Formats: sequence, C-alpha cells, structure tokens
Amino acid sequence: MCTSGTITTTGYGGIGLELNDAGGQQPYNLTLHGVKGFCFQLSGTLPPGGVRFAYGKKGDDNVFFSTVATTGQSTVLASLPTLAQGSWEKTETWDPTMIAIIEFQIPTSSTAPAPFDFCVEGLTAVTQ
Repeated sequence: MCTSGTITTTGYGGIGLELNDAGGQQPYNLTLHGVKGFCFQLSGTLPPGGVRFAYGKKGDDNVFFSTVATTGQSTVLASLPTLAQGSWEKTETWDPTMIAIIEFQIPTSSTAPAPFDFCVEGLTAVTQ
C-alpha cells in the first residue's frame, strides 16, 4: 500500500484497513484471535513527526495509536502503554476485543504544508 501528497496545517490523511468486513465494518476481537499487534515495513519519505499506527473501533474516531517516526521494520503491539490517545480525543478505555480498523495516519502539520510519499509492505499480524 502506498500513498503520497502534501499534508496541510488543517488536514490529515492515511491508509485504513478494515479487519472484519462481513456485511459492513464489524468489530474484530484481537484477543480471541491471539493477535498481539502488527509488524510492517515503511519505506519512502514520511511526513514530519512520522506516521501514527492506529487501532479504531467501529464508527468511532477516537483511536489508540503509536507513532512510528522512521522507515524500516516496525512492530506496534496492541496493548497499553504502547498505545496512547491524543489529547484532542474523548478519553476511552482500551478494548482489544472491539477493533474494527487499523490505520496508518498522517497527522496534521503544525508548521507548514509537508510532502509525504511512503509505502507500507509486509503487514503481518503478530501472534506470539
């Protein structure tokens, strides 16, 4: 999966992947399926501040995420304290049994428009 463009001071972007699309976006139980997190390879040019790897619930914009600031192989575990919520989000309780989507989020640039051009390869569930 690849994406490119310019992030502005008022916008955001990213790549999302639904984990359970059985008749529309449905929750996926990471715990039941033994998924501890995800491993992936980033290449190209990341935006300033990196990319957020986020776990989201169905129909909920309040995600739990970890920021990946460099290219190369990364693993983001689906657990606290690895994950955090942004100060701009409604505080929620982490629940790995209700995850509907994973996202590679490109956060808003705080200073000036910033180009990005990166790819995600080898996305793999970590089960051990």
